[in-house]
Amino acid sequence: MSLHKDTPHATPRSAVDSAIGGPAAVASSETARRASRMLSWALLGLLLFGLNLILAEGLRHAGIVTYVFTRTMAWSVVPYLSAFVLLHRSLHLPSIEGNSLVGVAATLPFALLLLAFAAFHIEYSRGALLLAYLTTVAWSGFGYRRFVQNYVPVFGYTDPRALAQLDGILSMPGAAAPSAMRFMRIGSLEEAAHCDGLMLDRAATADPERTRALARFKLGHVRMYSVERVGEMLTGRVGLTHIDENFLDDYARHYLYGFIKRVIDVAAVLVLAPLVLPAALLTALAIRLESPGPVLFRQTRVGRFGTTFTMLKFRSMATQADAPAQFAARHDPRVTRVGRVIRKYRLDELPQLWNVLVAEMSFIGPRPEQVPMVDKFAETIAYYPYRHLVRPGLSGWAQVQQGYVGSHEETITKLSYDLYYVKHCSFALDLLIAVKTVRTLLTGYGAR
Repeated sequence: MSLHKDTPHATPRSAVDSAIGGPAAVASSETARRASRMLSWALLGLLLFGLNLILAEGLRHAGIVTYVFTRTMAWSVVPYLSAFVLLHRSLHLPSIEGNSLVGVAATLPFALLLLAFAAFHIEYSRGALLLAYLTTVAWSGFGYRRFVQNYVPVFGYTDPRALAQLDGILSMPGAAAPSAMRFMRIGSLEEAAHCDGLMLDRAATADPERTRALARFKLGHVRMYSVERVGEMLTGRVGLTHIDENFLDDYARHYLYGFIKRVIDVAAVLVLAPLVLPAALLTALAIRLESPGPVLFRQTRVGRFGTTFTMLKFRSMATQADAPAQFAARHDPRVTRVGRVIRKYRLDELPQLWNVLVAEMSFIGPRPEQVPMVDKFAETIAYYPYRHLVRPGLSGWAQVQQGYVGSHEETITKLSYDLYYVKHCSFALDLLIAVKTVRTLLTGYGAR
């Protein structure tokens, strides 16, 4: 974590009023200028495709490639531009996730183009498509790192208490390291113009003098963020000390998203079934050969809107009947040899595809918890029930960021990740979680 706090000499209140009381002739914020540079970078990249097309034409006249190669390169401009649009739409996500974001933004449009070629029986060149894809990944990745990921944003503030509040949001047990950011005490509109935004303490007294000053900043095109919103941008978590109750209204705007996500869930289960069934049968056989007892483990969990359902898993412990609700422990002696393997690579979760098919779960969402633990946390952790506003998932934002939790304090951190997902659930975030889940499946990260 590298948070730089620049605190130049305080500007007297009268000087502030004088500075912001003049004409509001100020350029746009640094955030808008960076977005403009990213757009210019995307347009500049079209020259690469132009050069590729000229080269392809030369190779076609030389008889090395056919016209299909050139046509495929021309079609590839569409997913190239789509990749930059997706990156722009995902700028609200922590920039530390840049590598995954670039991979998703570049891969998805080209995958859709490939599906379109197959669906409409359009002849295409694999070599041209691969060349265009690699060009897109390299150009968009370099641009994202230059203008977003490696850029350290500067946020201004007028009240030192805002920094103390932000420190409280950043200091949470078991949390991933936040992105870098610098802070500067500002006292004039000209100073604010060089910042990416103004960080505000929402609990500060709304006196007329402060209100007039903030109005001048707003009219000068200075972006304003609450301390909690800046914390979200840095960490991918929601601060739990002062949650904006209005974020509950955000999910109501995602009705279409929820419907499409449900369609994708069902389609994905049907597509994966031929691959999953053999793996599930082999897993079940290994469990049965190693230890006596049922192959499947059933447990009541809390789902969407607080309703309960029976979650299915492959049994990974020698004895699990009547076990009290508790945190998963490292090197749990109850876990069998087969259980350690299937837990590491999440094969014990395969039966939950049935829960997804019957709409009790989704592929992406907060992990469902046991009823006794939910009852306990609902009494001891404020805002805990809000995580049940969305359907629970096989993998979630908390799982790929934090892994499993082993204490009450880490559960609070996990809730901050879950509520971030509830507030910002989108296809971009779902795709990012899916990519990071694949990494988990390959590495066994976070398994217990």
